[in-house]
Amino acid sequence: MIMEKRCPYCKGQGTVPDPNGVLSPKMPCPVCQGRGHNLVPRDAEHCGFCRANGKIETYDGQSKVCPDCGGMGYRW
Repeated sequence: MIMEKRCPYCKGQGTVPDPNGVLSPKMPCPVCQGRGHNLVPRDAEHCGFCRANGKIETYDGQSKVCPDCGGMGYRW
């Protein structure tokens, strides 16, 4: 069974800040492709690596997609 969950990477907004910001200050979320939600299996567990946030902080203070769950916040 599949369920729809709010995208933790963009917090359901469907957009994230554009790192270049030249043409637009926002760009579509790379995890949910702008939908604001993801489809995950019902038996999926929260990702322990990113604590279900979908992103991790790098040493230079930037955020990047969690390599363990791919930004979904869940693992299966």
